[in-house]
Amino acid sequence: MIQVSRTTHLDVPPEAVWQFFREMNSNYPRWHREHLRWRWLQGEPLAPGAIWYADEWIGWFRLSCRFFVTASQPGRHFAFRIGLPHSLVRSGGSFTFAPAADGGCDVTEEFHFGFSAPVLGPVVDLVLRLALPMEDFRRHISEEGDGLVRLLQPGAQP
Repeated sequence: MIQVSRTTHLDVPPEAVWQFFREMNSNYPRWHREHLRWRWLQGEPLAPGAIWYADEWIGWFRLSCRFFVTASQPGRHFAFRIGLPHSLVRSGGSFTFAPAADGGCDVTEEFHFGFSAPVLGPVVDLVLRLALPMEDFRRHISEEGDGLVRLLQPGAQP
């Protein structure tokens, strides 16, 4: 299984970051220059069973599909899986908002794909590493962290 993640510290409480994600319909294009569109399609935003549609570029790779919230702890964490065709390689991820000692929070964004099966997993992971723009995935997640700083901490330098 391939995993890409980044943790970003913000000087705002976890609840403020949670609200940012709940209101993603208006925040998405401002968050990152490669983000094109976002719509909540079904359910209460960030609640288990909620569905959203997102369209974005990650380098040359266009990710345009539905996302399904699979787990949620309000104000602290949500996990998702990605719909077809990306679900064929078990794509998904999560965001975790951990309270920090200074009153802010550490936001960890994690994205994963591939298989953990003993024989098939390493073969699929190798093909994915060769076929997908892995450096662009890392850059994109890093820039999303910088975008959270820019949007949630006006005047801060990411």
